[in-house]
Amino acid sequence: MTTFIRVKDRDTRHEFDVPEGDKRIGQSLELVKSKRYPPASFQRPPKHYLNLAGHVSREPVSAPAAPEEATDKES
Repeated sequence: MTTFIRVKDRDTRHEFDVPEGDKRIGQSLELVKSKRYPPASFQRPPKHYLNLAGHVSREPVSAPAAPEEATDKES
């Protein structure tokens, strides 16, 4: 049975599981040493890294201008 371990890609910082004997471990992947991710017999969902710091959010869309004339309901 294959054992999967949690690793982090050094370039993208994504975390995912790979088989224990993967050749990329130590080269482009580093082990995630955490009690939260012990070796498992199945692959867990990946955690994608999103660098949200420094990004400017989109400007809100301006609402249409209110009519200047009063309607029957407003009078």
